[in-house]
Amino acid sequence: MPYVLDATAIRAGMSIQEKGQFFTTPGVIGEIRKGPVARSLELAVEISLTVTEPGDAARKKVMEAARKTGDDGRLSETDMEILALAWEMKAVLVSDDYSVQNVAAVLKIPIQGNLDGIRKVINWTFRCRGCGKYYDEMQPDCPICGAEVRTVRRKD
Repeated sequence: MPYVLDATAIRAGMSIQEKGQFFTTPGVIGEIRKGPVARSLELAVEISLTVTEPGDAARKKVMEAARKTGDDGRLSETDMEILALAWEMKAVLVSDDYSVQNVAAVLKIPIQGNLDGIRKVINWTFRCRGCGKYYDEMQPDCPICGAEVRTVRRKD
């Protein structure tokens, strides 16, 4: 069974109970290099980690799912990469990130992590802290009053 690992999984040395093939993306390797490298690289060598990129179709599928839930403003480019790779490879995604898990649930990507996973999919929207106006997409500032726009749980 293939597994796609995020940076947290590699840094923390998440225990993977199964035998299988292990993959990650160049973005994850870039994040690992910013932290304590020695343990991360030791684990990567230990499990024969393959670094690869997802295709454009998989990236597009993930972006559509992230827009649907409102997680597109919460996920990094690297998060999108690992989701796309897991979807494309029909792999288990190893991550404790709740936004990653949220989008994975929509895409029916199996998740494994050390923490309790999400219980249900959460949809997000954006709301101005000043005037209370809701937006479908993230705004740098509210176009009406200029106050901060924040991510809030959408009431469905």
